[in-house]
Amino acid sequence: MNRELNAILTILANGYDVRIEINGIDIGIRGQKSESLKLFGKYNPTAPVLPEDMRNQVCLQEGENSILINCKRIDAKSASELTIELQARDLFVNGATNFSRKEKLIVGEEKKITETFTI
Repeated sequence: MNRELNAILTILANGYDVRIEINGIDIGIRGQKSESLKLFGKYNPTAPVLPEDMRNQVCLQEGENSILINCKRIDAKSASELTIELQARDLFVNGATNFSRKEKLIVGEEKKITETFTI
């Protein structure tokens, strides 16, 4: 079935360098601030008309998805916790799938996280 998939990825990354890939696609997050991105599946009607700088946000697939997070704490004065949350919603079925991760690293510490989530 070709479902319209979309999700909101929220990241609170003050004091952290962060790079996130979903299903092998670098979605353009770099960290050091708080931000949210809307993510799309390839069958979402908005996907084909997105501006070029948003094309990397077409990264979701039906079923299992992978998320790769590379993070490094770079600032001791900022919040100690990195928070990443993804809330996905299928537009045809009332419901949500969530991915949530919180990390506390010491300054200079790097971490690579690989997990999966299902939509």
